Amino acid sequence: MDVQDEIRGAFRTVSLVGISTIISLFICLAVAEFIRARLRPFHGFAAVTDVQRLRYIFFGAAVAAVILIRVLRHILLKEPPGAVLKTALHRLQRVSLVTTVLGEVPAILGLGLFLLAGLYIDLYILLFVSIVLVFMYFPRRAAWENWLKG
Repeated sequence: MDVQDEIRGAFRTVSLVGISTIISLFICLAVAEFIRARLRPFHGFAAVTDVQRLRYIFFGAAVAAVILIRVLRHILLKEPPGAVLKTALHRLQRVSLVTTVLGEVPAILGLGLFLLAGLYIDLYILLFVSIVLVFMYFPRRAAWENWLKG
């Protein structure tokens, strides 16, 4: 198998996961809007007594996910790719997948806030953060090739 074919295959897999993540973010928004329209006025499914504390916890977890993305990418991509292409490609795939999954965490937390307490503005904010993270860290083939060159 050619080197470019290996890169293309690994990149295609990660790109599909990224595209699936973007689609799932918009599905999350559609589901929330459907619930909000059907159960107007929607105040959540749970009787939350301390909404402000819940918001702090969820937003704190979202900030932690953003920080974790930055730290993990820095740590995992700090050392040069090395001589073995397969190992370097696996590392790039792992970093890209972890980044994509962690980028979706704020939206999931926002959906949780919405479902628990009906906080749709918080859902929009956290969903926007996830969309920015996914687009910011979406795998780029040129970046992969530059990193593999060392």
